Amino acid sequence: MPLFIALTVIVETALKLLVPHPAPPSERSHTIDLLPFIHVNFVNSFPSGHVARATFLFSIVDGISPWVALAGVALMLLSRLYLGEHWLSDCLGGAALGVLVAQLGRRLGR
Repeated sequence: MPLFIALTVIVETALKLLVPHPAPPSERSHTIDLLPFIHVNFVNSFPSGHVARATFLFSIVDGISPWVALAGVALMLLSRLYLGEHWLSDCLGGAALGVLVAQLGRRLGR
């Protein structure tokens, strides 16, 4: 599964470079970069990497209630919207990416 989280990041990065979908204006952002030297700014914001990775991780954990997983993904999605880092479409795209890679990992892991 570690390779699949890397795949999630690779696909996310490729989509951010290929899909012309500008991020929300910086005036809307409430984010404080704790480690600004490792923050990578992309011109485009689709899909949300935070939501993609959270969805992937919640999707691969065995024994977790679907409601807990859904709540975790929803909290990450809402945090991205509240902080002004992404549009709703970015977050939904990230969730779709996370689910797709998790499903691919489960199928190939059998």
